[in-house]
Order: sequence, then C-alpha cells, then structure tokens
Amino acid sequence: MLLAGLLPATAARAGAIPGMPEPGEDSPPARATPEPDELTAKPVAAEEEPRRPAEPKPGWVILPGVSYTPERGLNVAGTLLRYFRLDRGPDARPSSLGLRASISLKARTEASFDPTLWLAGDRLNLAGTLGASYYDYPYFGVGNDTVAEDREDFTAGRVNARLEVVARVWQALYVGPLYDFRYEDITAVEDGGMLEMGAVGSDGGVLSGVGGIVRWDSRDNSYAPHKGGLISFSPRMYRQGLGSDQDFGRLTVDASWFVSLGGEHVVAIDGRADFRTGNPPFDHLSLAGGSRLLRGMIEGRYRDNHLLAGQVEYRFPLFWRLGGVAFGGVGRVAEQVNDFKLEDWKYAGGAGLRFAIDRAERINARLDAGATVEGVNFYLAIGEAF
Repeated sequence: MLLAGLLPATAARAGAIPGMPEPGEDSPPARATPEPDELTAKPVAAEEEPRRPAEPKPGWVILPGVSYTPERGLNVAGTLLRYFRLDRGPDARPSSLGLRASISLKARTEASFDPTLWLAGDRLNLAGTLGASYYDYPYFGVGNDTVAEDREDFTAGRVNARLEVVARVWQALYVGPLYDFRYEDITAVEDGGMLEMGAVGSDGGVLSGVGGIVRWDSRDNSYAPHKGGLISFSPRMYRQGLGSDQDFGRLTVDASWFVSLGGEHVVAIDGRADFRTGNPPFDHLSLAGGSRLLRGMIEGRYRDNHLLAGQVEYRFPLFWRLGGVAFGGVGRVAEQVNDFKLEDWKYAGGAGLRFAIDRAERINARLDAGATVEGVNFYLAIGEAF
C-alpha cells in the first residue's frame, strides 16, 4: 500500500517518554536555610522509597491517508484504534477496538471492526472481526505455475465475521473454540474467463464453519514483541448442516518467534502451513501473497489446496521514533501435500520503515516495500506484519 499522505496518530501516551517523570513530579521540596548545628551534624542517608512502574494509560491511534495497492487502486483510507487495559498493572495485556474503512475512486468500499479483549487477569481472550467489502479482486487460476498474463478480475461483495474465545489452561497455553462465517456475492466476472466457465464457488454463497484453537502465546508484547513466540494450531470444518454451501475442511498452523539481540534489535521468524480438504470454493483456497507473508506478491497470485510459507525479518532502531526492517520470504502452493518439492518455490523480500506512535505500548505505523520477480508493491498499516 503506497501512502500518499500520513498524519501522525494521536495517542494518550504518544508524547510521553517511558520512565521519565512529568515536570515537577519528583522535584524535592523547598528547604529553609539550615541552622548552625545542622551544618556540623553528621548527615543521615535518607532511605529511598522504591518507585512503582508507571500505570499504562489508554490511548487512541488515528491514521488517515491516501493509499494505493495493485489489487484495489487508489483509496482514501482511515484507521481508528482504541487501546486500553481491562486489568490493572503494567504487565497486563492491552485490549483494543479497531475500526478500519476505505473507499476507492471506483466507489469500491471496505469497513471492518476488530475487537481484542483480555479478561480475568489475561486468562481469557476474546477476539474477532466483523467486516463488509465491495471490491475488485484478481484471479490467475489455480496452481503454483499460473502466469501473470492470465489475470482476470472479478467483483464481489462480502460480509464476514469470526469469533475466537480462548482460555489459558497452563502457563502460556490457550485453548478454545472459533466460529467463521462469510457471505459472498460475485456480481461480475470477465466474459469468456476462467470463472465464467464455472469454477467451484464462482457464484458466491455462504461459508459457515466451526473449529478450535490451541495457542501458545509467550510474547512479551502483543504489538511488537522482543522475545517469546506465538504458535497457533487451528482445525476447522465447514458443513452444509451449519449453513455452508460447500463441505470442506481447513487446518492451519501459524508460528512466529522473536529473538532479542539487545535493545530494539530483534530477529523475527514467521511461518504458516494452510491445508484444505474436500471441496473448497476457489475464493477460499490457500492464498500466497499479501501484506504478511511474501510481501510484494499480490494476494492470491497463487492459490491451491495447500500452502507452505515462511519469512525472516530483522527489526532495528534508526533515530528518534523511526525504525527499520529488512525481510525475506519463501513459499508455494500445491494441490496435494506430496506435491511440495524443492523446486518452484516463490521468493519475496524487501525493507520498510517504522514510526513509533506509542513507544511505551510499542504501537508502530509501518510502511513496507516488497519485491518479487514480477515487481514491487507497497503496504501501509498500523502494527507489525506479524
């Protein structure tokens, strides 16, 4: 996403320097001129009362701007994020309520509401999304060997919702259920194209599925970790008995790990395995590309039943509130699991800038440039890619 205009976000602590007192907060009291015997008396060292960590405060992030992506064209976009803690204490995980919206010059629109709530002393996490969109999307066919010249676009209206509820059962291990729903209305396809020939799901429809999550979350921060990891195992099933138009299964394994090199220098490792069984619609196959894995590749440039992808990112400070990243990724899709071979992997890499909106909470705005053999794409968002 290419930023044409960025206004710095406002946040309750955006201008505060962590650990520094407010003016006059720790100023010593005024003292009268000492008496003579005070001058000769042996000084007594005063006991310093240990300081308590500052209580994190809630805040706002507001990010308006003009954006561009090859899939969606020129957009006026905005993000509003409210972050807060439902439990007291500096070590409590921050909850957030995110609202995102955009509109393109073609009158294509998108809006989403994304809450994340940490409750009961961080033992319970509720997260989800509710969104609606009407956009043009690219389609190159199915498989790991599709060519860019075969691209055709389709227009679809979507309503999607997902709810996850996980509870901590041991140390950093969380377990719970999820529900996933999507309604899609494909309003236009290219005449004589692959979708008009009748791909599975080319008329849109309803997807409704339930599943579970087993998650290990030992990150030291939810927004930009310096150490620890997030590993998630999630099986799901979509069935007509649940209201879905298609019967299929999905299994995802996401893993991210963070290694501190000291200070703000961090090596981040990320990977995903995404497998489908049964008869998934063409628009719910595993997709390569996007703003997380394989940045620089158009999302859906390659799609098939299964996906394997990974990346490594180095995050480092520059000056003031600015930081930088360098990243590289590899991945591919396959129809069958045994089709994953040593050849035909796709590569992407690039670099980016980070602006610290709130240094205490480690909330960053990011601008990334990712490249593949087919070109360069840009991404702008609040929060790290993973």
